[in-house]
Amino acid sequence: MDKTSISLFLVICLSVVVADAYDENSRSSIGQKISDYWCIAKPGAPVDQLQQFIDFACSKIDCGPIQPGGACFNPNTVQAHASYALNSYFQSTAACKWQIGDVTSVNPSYGNCKYPGPPN
Repeated sequence: MDKTSISLFLVICLSVVVADAYDENSRSSIGQKISDYWCIAKPGAPVDQLQQFIDFACSKIDCGPIQPGGACFNPNTVQAHASYALNSYFQSTAACKWQIGDVTSVNPSYGNCKYPGPPN
């Protein structure tokens, strides 16, 4: 093969790998869909930054569940409310604010509090 053919072959292979990485139905080596993730607040994240994110996110997404009487209001902590807001925002935008959030494959829902998850 000449250099042009090899280069073309490598570009095609790389394109297939990149396209597969962005396919939400792709599966990892353990069979889990790449889209099966949630975003939660990092332990120890600054409370003021978490609160700022809650204020921002709740102007864009439904934060009813973390309001008084909502299914996710308790525990009534900034950390818990920020986790719900981070995840709701993540599910609608695919952006987990890395400074204060971590992506997890463990569903953070508890009791009657159901975190929005990836579409089925």
